[in-house]
Amino acid sequence: MEENKNNQQKTGKSPIQERVDSWIEAWNSKDLEKILENYAETGELYDPKIKEVFPDTYILTGKENLKKYFEVILKVFPKLKIKPLGLWIKGHLALLEYYIYVDETSKIDVVSKFYLNKQNLIQGHFVYYGLSYKETEENKGDSN
Repeated sequence: MEENKNNQQKTGKSPIQERVDSWIEAWNSKDLEKILENYAETGELYDPKIKEVFPDTYILTGKENLKKYFEVILKVFPKLKIKPLGLWIKGHLALLEYYIYVDETSKIDVVSKFYLNKQNLIQGHFVYYGLSYKETEENKGDSN
């Protein structure tokens, strides 16, 4: 706990914001092990897209199952980049709004709700998808 206080004093960020930043950086660097380091051993992911990989469920529990799913995501979307738009934190809950760029012009509007445990690891992760579209010169930079 003392380490979290010292870290917060150095960066000015809460441990929750540090975790979300770590999660974003890990995805943007395509580092599977670093992505998994952000989750608790018994972490759960609720994502409607899971059904496309594992047709019997939309919930994955435990790092081994998360690893199998994330491996597929990284393989199918090798150019994936996350661009954060907003972060709201209340207690051990964080809401992150972001774009997922699957290539240079195609992006998906996403909101993730993270529930963090006492060690500030992701225990529950709920993913909500909005619009998907291609950017053009006319709409590039629009908030949609």
